[in-house]
Amino acid sequence: MTHKAVLKLLLALSLATTTAACDGRDGDPADFAGMQLTALQLTVSPTNAVADDPAAAALGQRLFFDRGLSSDGSVACVNCHDPAQGFSDPKARSEGVRGQLGGRHSMPVTAAVLHPFLLWDGRADSAWSQPLKALENPKEMDFTRVEVARYTADNYRSDYAAVFGPLPELSAAPLRALPGDPAWDEMSAPLQDDVQRVFSNVGKAIEAYERLLLCTDTRFDRWLRGELQLSDSERAGAGVFDRAHCQRCHSGPSFSDGKFHDIGVPSPDRGRALGAPLLLADTFNGAGVYSDDVAAGESKLLSVSTETAQEGAFRTASLRGVGQRTFFGHAAHEQTLRGFILDIYRRGRGRRGDRDATVGVLDSRLDGVNVDDDDVADLIAFLHTLDCPAPP
Repeated sequence: MTHKAVLKLLLALSLATTTAACDGRDGDPADFAGMQLTALQLTVSPTNAVADDPAAAALGQRLFFDRGLSSDGSVACVNCHDPAQGFSDPKARSEGVRGQLGGRHSMPVTAAVLHPFLLWDGRADSAWSQPLKALENPKEMDFTRVEVARYTADNYRSDYAAVFGPLPELSAAPLRALPGDPAWDEMSAPLQDDVQRVFSNVGKAIEAYERLLLCTDTRFDRWLRGELQLSDSERAGAGVFDRAHCQRCHSGPSFSDGKFHDIGVPSPDRGRALGAPLLLADTFNGAGVYSDDVAAGESKLLSVSTETAQEGAFRTASLRGVGQRTFFGHAAHEQTLRGFILDIYRRGRGRRGDRDATVGVLDSRLDGVNVDDDDVADLIAFLHTLDCPAPP
């Protein structure tokens, strides 16, 4: 090959590389501006005064792993939020006490504290009120608020007092009771309040621990900081993520917009349409008496009344740790990430006819979203850059 031919070849290769870059075949860190996550980006939790108290987090970690907070001593928060699974449930439907199955797949708690509403239907407006629902759900932990308060007094008295002050006198409380039980109705109003105060504080300690589970310092975050280079496949997958408009729903540092969308999954579950009324009626919402900032809680709840398209809509899950999960979607629709991408985000719009016409309106954010088979492997490689490091 002559010198002139070599120069022509090098010029052609250079132009091809430049064209590929301009076409966006490979992702560029600039495409993900604002999506890096560090602990410094964690906003305050106004309704929880101890949200960033290290002593509260230490207590919350012990509570998170304590199976004694269930009626048969077999279930703790960690059962459905396994660190090895990106803090998600390795089972399709969450299994509670006595082997009972829940109606949905547990939502991952990874980066959950970054979202304004929690659970698939958003019936919790804080990371401290969410675990209270699991504790009292008869299909999950099947404890009652009285049992939680008594258990805390018996097993965590000094740790609790160091964060919240001395425990109230609970000797007059029955062994087991929650609103709706005759035993609860027989309790005096001050005693009910004492029990509910302890119950809510248990949730606040758990939130303090969950605020440490942000899934920061992933390979993706280090790539944005310029500390490492992604592989060719990972860079290509970043380009697919950008071109396929995944950021329409999976945006921000948590890779979730925190909103509710109907993505066309055939299901009788009404989603947010059921969750919103439950949230507004919840004793432990941010506007209730157990909130540490009622005004902030009220402000957040104002947005609920203006929501539209709640039927069949579910909260967007964070993609941080998604590659470490076993099941995907509120009903565990898919067991592989590949299947989830293809079935939900490519074929979901084509399955509109499978849905009950009275349930939901398919979200327009899926318009134009299409991932080719050839792109999936690269997209999955990119999503694995969001795998969570070992938790604290």
